[in-house]
Amino acid sequence: MRRQFLAGFAGSLLFAVWVSPVAAQAPAPEAPGAVPAPPRTFAEALRRGEAKVSLNYRFETVEDDGVPKDAHASTLRTTLSYRTSAFHGWSLFAEAENVAAIFDDDSYRNAGAGSLSNGVAGRPVIADPALTAPLQVYVRYEQGPVRATLGRQEINLGDQRFVGAVGWRQHHQTFDALSVELKPKGRVGFDYTFVDDVHRIFGDTRPLTAHLLDVPITLAKDQRLTVYGYYLDWQEVADARRSTGTFGAELVGSANIGGGAKLRWEAEFANQQAVADNPDSVDASYYNARLGIERSGFAASVAWEVLEGGSGGAFQTPLATLHKWNGWADKFLTTPAAGLETLYLQLSGPLGSTRWMVVYLDFQANAVPADYGSEIDAQLTWKAPWAQTFGLKIARYYADGFSTDTNKVMVWSGYTF
Repeated sequence: MRRQFLAGFAGSLLFAVWVSPVAAQAPAPEAPGAVPAPPRTFAEALRRGEAKVSLNYRFETVEDDGVPKDAHASTLRTTLSYRTSAFHGWSLFAEAENVAAIFDDDSYRNAGAGSLSNGVAGRPVIADPALTAPLQVYVRYEQGPVRATLGRQEINLGDQRFVGAVGWRQHHQTFDALSVELKPKGRVGFDYTFVDDVHRIFGDTRPLTAHLLDVPITLAKDQRLTVYGYYLDWQEVADARRSTGTFGAELVGSANIGGGAKLRWEAEFANQQAVADNPDSVDASYYNARLGIERSGFAASVAWEVLEGGSGGAFQTPLATLHKWNGWADKFLTTPAAGLETLYLQLSGPLGSTRWMVVYLDFQANAVPADYGSEIDAQLTWKAPWAQTFGLKIARYYADGFSTDTNKVMVWSGYTF
């Protein structure tokens, strides 16, 4: 399977080069303010590409009552990327990444895979191993409603509950994949991805054969139904329990209710079952309902999310951007065997040029009557006039029969040029 994937990738690159004329001709001078003419050759498309450098510094500290010592991580993520100009719809993109521990890396457990592990024990995990690696390398074809991407790429599907790049961590999750997206003028779209491998935030690569399908359907101007199916066949015995087929649908909508206010709602259901070599008999469902109101930049919402558990196994989302869900203290990155029910209460709004957010979460088991504690999260973000971003995020988890009390403080700043 991997050889077929690489052969297809190489073939697409050769085709993109073959269709360009051998001799390059200098383009005619352009009038001031005129839209640049498209490249006449692939070589010209290479020269007219765009390079970017992105920096993201973060200081993160974790106090966990279940671990003897606290954790403190000071890390800097640097990426260098280059995207060619499009030539007859074809373009290339490459991005390299370096994650460095500033000052020292022995005050936190970095959860790095193999030689990337810093070997620290007795401290909480802050999953930002130091590394240098190619992050994304792909060829893309885009014309009209069609966009196809082949190579190593970040993938974010919908709200990232099932598949995401884990953008909060310094080393992002990427996939060796072929993705095809169709956005016709009609009401029905199509987004299919074939995955050959997943490169995780810990710096390891896990063999995975996956088929990911989203079919978004526009019901009305402000209403969308997305029907989806995700088939994950993990290739190693250690990952076999993650092999599942998930099929579901999500309805998202909004409506103006007067006075400049808007009502928003979401409703989602999915069912997950064991597939391939999964030794368990997983047959679990997922429910999510959210209702919110927005006005003048302020927003309030309430949500109820259920990941069912049971003797056959709990509903799991191993490819998701998990930090985004069930609290920033990261206590529920894996769904407990008895499942998880989460009540969300969220408020957000502006404070001058700053944005703030406060979230209260209450956790319960699904298959048995048990409390899993509660959490309060808060965040401040500010984008400077020179486009640099600054942020402060805190999380306070209060244990109640599950895990241990945990405090997190995260400060970061990012800039792209």
